[in-house]
Amino acid sequence: MLRRISTPRLLIWILAVVAVVAAATAVTALAVDSGPTPPPRPLAQAIHDSLTQGAPVGLSANITFTNSLISSTTVGNTDGSGLGGPSPLLTGASGRLWIAGGQARLELQAANGDTEIVVSHGKAMLEDVPANTVYEATLPATGATGDRGTQTAHAVPSVASIENALTRLMGAVDIGGAVPTDIGGAAAYTVRITPKHPAGLLGAAELGWDAVHGIPLDVAIYAAGNSTPVLALSASAVSFGPVDPGVFALAPPPGAHIVQITAPQSSPSHGSTVTASGLDAVRAALPFSLDAPDTLGGLTRGRVSMIGWGGRRVALAVYGSGLAAVAVVEATAASSGQASSRGGPLGSLPSLQVNGARASELQTALGTLVEFSRDGVQYVIGGLVPASTVESVARGL
Repeated sequence: MLRRISTPRLLIWILAVVAVVAAATAVTALAVDSGPTPPPRPLAQAIHDSLTQGAPVGLSANITFTNSLISSTTVGNTDGSGLGGPSPLLTGASGRLWIAGGQARLELQAANGDTEIVVSHGKAMLEDVPANTVYEATLPATGATGDRGTQTAHAVPSVASIENALTRLMGAVDIGGAVPTDIGGAAAYTVRITPKHPAGLLGAAELGWDAVHGIPLDVAIYAAGNSTPVLALSASAVSFGPVDPGVFALAPPPGAHIVQITAPQSSPSHGSTVTASGLDAVRAALPFSLDAPDTLGGLTRGRVSMIGWGGRRVALAVYGSGLAAVAVVEATAASSGQASSRGGPLGSLPSLQVNGARASELQTALGTLVEFSRDGVQYVIGGLVPASTVESVARGL
């Protein structure tokens, strides 16, 4: 599927899923009361107290989505393919959000046409208005039962349990205290999370939530050394109550091109269940020669494993450690002799030469991805690290 859609639409789909998940997370509990900042509380107590309330039947809110992951130059170098300009999912936008009864709609507004994302009854739809194209997908079953509105206080983790979980997390990150504040007229707390160990280009994350019912109202991710978030989702003008069911009945416009997004099927006959770990075991299980030297780009090889994906045996080798590691993924190319192919999932992005192969590169504020094919093997190298590090690893293969 990745090889049949243009890079801009691929990125739009990926970011759409991220946006919908973030938006859904931001409204799993629903009520904001205007008022002063909440009283100071220890973080565990603030979290516990915010989880004890139920949820009304629906929510509508204004949304501000910030995205400076990809530079305007990179966006401009993609093929466009009728997009009529960069998507608001790539550049950020304001819009509206509705959630009710397990359904969600996110509308991001732009001069060249709105982007609509709807999740309803186990299906997701993204409408790319400028390209007159609609992407549809069936979501995996979650198996979730119950709903937060029917939970009682005894279902909420105790303060001691929350403290224990925070203590475990603090082995890897620094977690600030719950800072009383006001977010859009709602009494709220904010907390900042910072990696303790080398994390490449990832600097920190911040979360702000309603102190009464635990609604995340602001989520932000920062690049290292940057005081401005590269990704952020903020809600304002929140209102609670029933939502018109018609809001979630968004239909494709007449004449729109419909693209069905199909997840790979897991089947023993397609090799999807084949797994292995360790260098020797993975080499023995692959239908191609694994390229996994002891070091790449000055980084030492760590774990090596194999996973099944859509009937393909995919090798994963990790170089370096922690969030500053670089992952090297190798799989049989879709067709042989692709040393100079630009048909991979990043095929429309800027290119560079990697040992005679023409590679595509996606640089973002939080990391880099390089993809190329050579001698019938496809390589994807990426990490939350600068482009120079990923390129150095790629050229060592």
